[in-house]
Amino acid sequence: MDYIDLLKGITILWIIWIHTDHPDFGNYRNPIFFFASGMFFKLTDFKSFFSKRINTIIIPFLFFYILSIPFRFIIDLWDYRSIYAFDWDRILDVFRIIDKSDYLSLNVPLWFLLTLLIIQSMSLLLLRLPNTVIILLACMAVFFKQELEQWPTLFMINNAVYWFAFFAIGFVIGKPLIKLLSLEKRRLQVFTGSILLVFVCVAFEKCGMTDYHEFVEHAKYLAFIVSFTAFMSFFNGMANVEALRFFGKNSLIVLGTHLWILVPLGRIMFKLTGIHHPWIGFGMAIATAILLIPVINILNKKVPYLVGKQNHSPQTTRPSLCRES
Repeated sequence: MDYIDLLKGITILWIIWIHTDHPDFGNYRNPIFFFASGMFFKLTDFKSFFSKRINTIIIPFLFFYILSIPFRFIIDLWDYRSIYAFDWDRILDVFRIIDKSDYLSLNVPLWFLLTLLIIQSMSLLLLRLPNTVIILLACMAVFFKQELEQWPTLFMINNAVYWFAFFAIGFVIGKPLIKLLSLEKRRLQVFTGSILLVFVCVAFEKCGMTDYHEFVEHAKYLAFIVSFTAFMSFFNGMANVEALRFFGKNSLIVLGTHLWILVPLGRIMFKLTGIHHPWIGFGMAIATAILLIPVINILNKKVPYLVGKQNHSPQTTRPSLCRES
């Protein structure tokens, strides 16, 4: 699914921009990744499942988490001009019982990997149920979103229960969607129909009508994901989008390392300009992506096992955030 790599590529670049000064895009990027992860989830036995997750999630998480300790120490030293500014307790953030989803202060984006591990562990049991029951569970996760957000848990279990909704729907409709997008005529119909649904949801919201437990907002997210996936399928196999393909195949590395470049760049740019602006943020996001290229190549070549790759050749490995290896 080449267009899935392209979808992941543009979304992970979007996430880099989101982590600096940016316009308000709405919360579309995280649903895309969880939905796509569900599309390629495979039910297997417990032994195979956890053996694979050790290689593709747990080891990369620990690798990026540990390397983020000296990074955050340097940033705190930069900000406060004191070697005592670093809070050593933050190393144990991962074991905190809290209701937030962004409390991994060493490297905040790593919340995604921790949440994905919990979701996939839940899914190993729940996704064996009939599709109607799976969809019902997804709706319940959306229905109780506010309650879940206020429920302090270990390892972001509350967070995972909510995001399970997108993962589960991706699992249920992913393969039929892929089959439809393999047909050129159907591809256009899927794109047109889903983008119209996005506009209908936006119009509903603009009218100020009551959104019952945010179901319209979530329908908008799902319609956007389907339309965005269909749109990227038009670029399937095209050579002139190789940059998106590269970042899509290496989205896990980008997730774990981009703050190491983006945060210092942000400090430097604010020192030079004294302002925050979306276009400055966009420029920093582009610069960060360019500077990540050698980082990605080095990690793929030197420590592929530590970044979720099972093959030393970057050309043959298929990462990552969404794909089952």
